Amino acid sequence: MAAELLFAPYKPKNLEPKNAIGAKWLRLLDRLALGDTVSGKRVAVKMHLGGGTGFTTIHPLFARQLVEKLKAAGAKEVFVTDAFYAVRDAVARGYTQEVLGCPIVADTGTADRYFYTHKIDPPFRTLSEVQLAGEIMDADVLVDFAHVKGHGACGFGGASKNLSMGCVTDATRSALHRLEGGLEWEEKRCDRCGVCIEHCAQHAIKFNKENRWEVFYHNCKFCQHCVLICPQKAIRMVGGGYKDFQEGMARTTAKILEKFGPANTIFLNLLMNVTVYCDCWGMTTPALVPDIGILAGRDIAAIEQATLDLVRTEDLIPGSLPASWTLGHRGHLFEKIHGKDPHAIIDALERLGYGSRAYTLAEVE
Repeated sequence: MAAELLFAPYKPKNLEPKNAIGAKWLRLLDRLALGDTVSGKRVAVKMHLGGGTGFTTIHPLFARQLVEKLKAAGAKEVFVTDAFYAVRDAVARGYTQEVLGCPIVADTGTADRYFYTHKIDPPFRTLSEVQLAGEIMDADVLVDFAHVKGHGACGFGGASKNLSMGCVTDATRSALHRLEGGLEWEEKRCDRCGVCIEHCAQHAIKFNKENRWEVFYHNCKFCQHCVLICPQKAIRMVGGGYKDFQEGMARTTAKILEKFGPANTIFLNLLMNVTVYCDCWGMTTPALVPDIGILAGRDIAAIEQATLDLVRTEDLIPGSLPASWTLGHRGHLFEKIHGKDPHAIIDALERLGYGSRAYTLAEVE
């Protein structure tokens, strides 16, 4: 059965304030019947609060209005949460308790030591357990308020990435990134000529302090140019690469959702300021496409699919990519940019039993 999603389009039919995205956002929240989910309960609102010089995170006004609606619906307690390092610097982007109307909590504690360990059974490659954020797992209801962006390691970041990489410890984030694999270096063959580094258009390769070959998979597009150009044939493709990373993220997301269940989970995907890299890069770049709007629903696979359907190659804004970049010829816009199929995360979520990509859109007037 197709999941019903609410969609508030950014584009207004006229310039009356009631038809602007801010007013539509409030009507979208009213249509979610929040009281049925949050009344008398502790509610965690998971956001990505950004960092560095980035400023195109979710606007604090949207977060404040969400908090106010949750309180009005009878929530016993509401808090906004993210990783400890993002919470520490959140004030720079306007996120304070006074502005949001609720506490801002480091999800694994200020020292990254408050978590619950959950086994991945059976293990997936090197991933045998995940450390899930204690503050989030202690809540009764989870509101996944995600800012949709491109992502160099997995194609894009939406509802699943906001949970799998944002509701865990640093140790688990590292374990998930180790799944990326993809390129294998044979040290005995390599004479460290540097040709692969010189000709990597994405600047994803280097020799580290130990003089060992290293790939930064956030940049890597798996174009295999380094494989083809290496005169010593010291590099080869191995494993599933980004798909294993997405599989690991899906399994981590599943462990989080297992605790809350569909009745206590709300997904909100904001499709505004959709840039080439996610907010974790700590910088702001031009938007890839015009602002699209906001999606809401209860099915994570459906909301991710709808998100990808709304981000279209034909809407790419000229000049939004660096001058040296060229689009690939295959797949979704995010795949043409990053070389990774963003639908792989949806495939994994469906296979694990967490939603279906089938959906209908109900537009919020």
